Amino acid sequence: MSFPSRVPEEAEPLLAALVESPDPVFVTDRHNRIVFWNRSISRILGYNEQDAVGISCASVLHGTDVFGNRYCSDSCPVTQMAVRNESVHHFDLSLQTKDHRTILMDVSILNLAVKPPDHFLLVHILRPAAEREAHERSAAENSTPPPAPLVTLQASPDARARRLTAREVEVIGMLAAGHTTPEFASRLHISTLTARNHIQNILEKLEVHSKTEAVAFAFQKRLI
Repeated sequence: MSFPSRVPEEAEPLLAALVESPDPVFVTDRHNRIVFWNRSISRILGYNEQDAVGISCASVLHGTDVFGNRYCSDSCPVTQMAVRNESVHHFDLSLQTKDHRTILMDVSILNLAVKPPDHFLLVHILRPAAEREAHERSAAENSTPPPAPLVTLQASPDARARRLTAREVEVIGMLAAGHTTPEFASRLHISTLTARNHIQNILEKLEVHSKTEAVAFAFQKRLI
């Protein structure tokens, strides 16, 4: 699959993994331009890839908060938080479809670190807000704790995933959140050398050649 020239080469494996994802996904760069638009979001919003890619997300989505205040704009608060290297928690956003309907979506952000001059891409993963609320109600009613990371790994049908340790999945999660090696080493209270060893072990176990490919693999297998 080919991508627009504005997509950094190291991000292409992850985006290729998201093309057929059942989750509606779009990706923006540091200038708030849409650089990726998958098929699931086309089905929900009505805009196809040609309508969206290369355009400001504010111009396409017309996003507002739950009170009707304009949220998507040239001074996007999510992009500003990414510039400051801050984590973005999921939030509700009202979006406008191509046929001018308004739908409420829950938005999660994956901050994908790439090389300068881009520095980062923001992967927006959408979920109908009603679906999230139903999931939260179900979780509240079910007191069974979620499976431990190691249990999830052992249950994976992919042998490469089963090779990972729970710590290595944690490292992949840090990489997906955009943290550099020294940053996640500090957060995990390990040395930078140990952090680099974890990354090397991950690449060897997953049989991939880059951190971005490792993140793409983990996303595909729902490890993060």
